[in-house]
Amino acid sequence: MTYRIFLLSGLFWLVSLPLAYAESTPISVRVGVFDNPPIIEVRPGSPPEGIAIDVLREVANQEGWEITYVNDSWDRLLSQLDRGEIDVLTGIAYTPERAEHYRFTQQSLIGNWGMVFRHAGAPIESLPDLKGMRVALMKGSIHSQALVELAKQFDAPFIPVYVDSYADVLKAIVERRADAGAVNRVYAALHAHQTDVVVTGIVFNPVFVHYAASLQASSALIASLDRHLTTLKADPNSVYYKSLRHWLEAAPEGRVPDWLPWAAAIVFSLLALTLSIVALLRYQVQRQTGELSRRADLLQTEVEQRERAEGHLNKLAYFDGLTQLPNREGFSLTLNKALSELDESERLAMLFIDVDRLKNVNDGLGHGAGDMLLQQVALRFQSVLRGQDHLSRFGGDEFVVIVPSVDTPEEAERVANRLLQSLVLPIPIGSTQIYTSASIGIALVPDDATTMETLIKHADTAMYQAKEQGGNRCRFYHTQQTARVVERLTLDTRLRQALEWGELLLHFQPIVDLNSQRMVGIEALLRWEDPSLGLVMPGAFIAAAEDTGLIVPLGEWVLEAGCAQLRAWQKQGRALHMTLAVNVSTRQFEGRRLVKSVEQALARTGLAAECLELEITENVMLIMNDDVRSSLDSLRKMGVRLALDDFGTGYSSLSYLKQLPFHSLKIDQSFVARIPGEAGDVQLVTTILALAKGLDLQVIAEGIETQAQYDFLRANGCEFGQGYLMSRPLPADQLLALLDRDAAGGRIIPASQDPHALT
Repeated sequence: MTYRIFLLSGLFWLVSLPLAYAESTPISVRVGVFDNPPIIEVRPGSPPEGIAIDVLREVANQEGWEITYVNDSWDRLLSQLDRGEIDVLTGIAYTPERAEHYRFTQQSLIGNWGMVFRHAGAPIESLPDLKGMRVALMKGSIHSQALVELAKQFDAPFIPVYVDSYADVLKAIVERRADAGAVNRVYAALHAHQTDVVVTGIVFNPVFVHYAASLQASSALIASLDRHLTTLKADPNSVYYKSLRHWLEAAPEGRVPDWLPWAAAIVFSLLALTLSIVALLRYQVQRQTGELSRRADLLQTEVEQRERAEGHLNKLAYFDGLTQLPNREGFSLTLNKALSELDESERLAMLFIDVDRLKNVNDGLGHGAGDMLLQQVALRFQSVLRGQDHLSRFGGDEFVVIVPSVDTPEEAERVANRLLQSLVLPIPIGSTQIYTSASIGIALVPDDATTMETLIKHADTAMYQAKEQGGNRCRFYHTQQTARVVERLTLDTRLRQALEWGELLLHFQPIVDLNSQRMVGIEALLRWEDPSLGLVMPGAFIAAAEDTGLIVPLGEWVLEAGCAQLRAWQKQGRALHMTLAVNVSTRQFEGRRLVKSVEQALARTGLAAECLELEITENVMLIMNDDVRSSLDSLRKMGVRLALDDFGTGYSSLSYLKQLPFHSLKIDQSFVARIPGEAGDVQLVTTILALAKGLDLQVIAEGIETQAQYDFLRANGCEFGQGYLMSRPLPADQLLALLDRDAAGGRIIPASQDPHALT
């Protein structure tokens, strides 16, 4: 038994030894330094000192780092940081451009700005005076670059004289190798008085100084520095504030006259000079006290600037700049806190909101109008929420509401309905009245999720369900919806493959003159021949294609394939007097792409422009701008016919209908289906027919399925129609029989009718 205990103890010792050794091994950190007092002061033969060094030593002691200092010029240190030859660079000013190349601490070390000094003989007091002068600049300094750019803006370009350090800047001025020079104000406060230079009134480019690491370096270095800086700044008695007081309040070297000790000795031997010496000492004390008071004011200013900067950074980090609402990060903090404080018996609801048709506003009126719309939507949402509800902008057109302490799901639904109701009235954007709505998904804790990630995912899924059902509604999350989202993603992938692999085809439905019963055109309708599912109708995939933007290449494929088929029939002596109708999505108007697509399809297929009719839905009114109007005018000038599709179901605007270059409009099949039995639809259809006649527009009725519908439409002046009564959509080879009948002068007779029934 003793032997076993001894053996186990030995094994434990062998295993623990390397672990203990590993834990005690310090982390080596290479730190780039350059002479920039009081942030960093580098003297030959001595280790570096300064504010940045004091803080870095404190962090190294806490983290167990072993620091190696690399002393070099500023521009060479930047190159070493780029190559990963040093791990951390001290005293680097933050700019957005540098942030693309280096990883900065979020916490700054100190604030700073640039100052310009001159020699006594240089007539330089303001920025325009620098024109044509020699100005000494430290290589790679952000202040140097800023002064060059500022001088160009004021039409005062100067001759830069680049040197390695701020000390060399002042030296160049003293030796008259430069008329003036730029240094940062902290360095100037400590050293400019020691040289024969004069301060000018030129002050520029306030910046904040940070630590930075290369993007290749471990993020743990910057994270550790940030964490300790935050802690040190929160403690007025920390090393950080002691260092600031030491370096900013310390009297600069050379300020105390070197004859002061001699004067003190003379006091004891020359009584006659006692009063003058006392007065002189009193003057020196007052001057030093004034200097210390100035440094204390400077320190207070630094603290206030830092507090303002940190408040600004906090606002940038946690609030949306457009709406001033909490952003995604601010939302995450609030939700995590709410989830952690939630009792087992309590519910919490999350409402995921997507503003409908924002893209149409951006495309039609510009992104400025879209931004104004989002701001107004945010204000309306806030106006109907309760005090305990939390509204955030998630990004783009998405908002999120946290509804705490929900007793029942109906309570969350009431909040969602108030949000929807807030958007009922139009929103004024300049001189335009914009109607918008929202799709809202609701998920509950703990019913649907217990973590933030799952809650967001399920609320987002429910929102898409609401959007698929037409928008302007709210939907609760159900487990089946997740399967629907996966199905939607799979559908998008398969649809892209179908386009690439040639699985798409066209069916064609005749358009008939209701009086002569002769075919006057055909409408091209997209179908998908899936190897496993068989023939897939467009209702199963067009909405998904619209959402993803795939509708644009699909629409271009239909356009060219349809033109090619009609042209092929024409070469065979068929369909010579017919037009081809092709549906167009509003997304195809972006960047005048539709005009280019039509020109290309006609050129490739050889089809005449007057044989093509584009069917455009009423939603085009929502994106109406100069580009869309210009595209419609260009298409009409080409000879292409334009039809307003699904009239009465979308955004009806009589002023637009009168102004835009449409040839015809199509009555939606939802109205045709209920005539002549429904009085309301009868009135609507007859009104549309009268309106079209007054505007000199032809009318095509869709979805004619019964003889009664056919007779009513013809009797009330409807010229053209299509529907199952005449013919279902047919593949190209099956349509040939109808084309041949038409070529022979025959009529399209409804299948169930006597040849003389329609006269």
